Amino acid sequence: MEQLEKFFEDLFLKKIPWQLPIKAKEVIVKFAPWAVIIIVVLSLPALLAIFGLGAFLGGMAGYYGVNLGFKFYLAWIILVIELILMAISIPGLRKKELKGWRYVYYSALVSVVYGLFSAFNLNGVIWSLFGAALGLYFIFQVKSYYK
Repeated sequence: MEQLEKFFEDLFLKKIPWQLPIKAKEVIVKFAPWAVIIIVVLSLPALLAIFGLGAFLGGMAGYYGVNLGFKFYLAWIILVIELILMAISIPGLRKKELKGWRYVYYSALVSVVYGLFSAFNLNGVIWSLFGAALGLYFIFQVKSYYK
């Protein structure tokens, strides 16, 4: 896991020629805890709805001979893990601790897995990887602000 972090650090801080301005990094660090809180709060009703809809559709799908599938439930579990990691990152982000940053980083890695499991075609996989790369870029741009 440490080697992967070093790889991303090298990629997003040394090999990519464009870096965020210091003011932009400071704004991201200042509002990161609030952004995570908003994401978690807004995701909870959707997550519960997806689970309820999945249970409903699972019963309906069985009636019509369609398998809702392992992929749906695995994606739901991965999404729950991602949101838990984000939620436990909030105190660390507020205190600008590295452990808070790491939980967001782990959440981003889990998000990549979620994107790959929930994508239904190659286009979805490509967009998931693009979104993950963009998210990781911003995460690593502000890493130095967390101690």
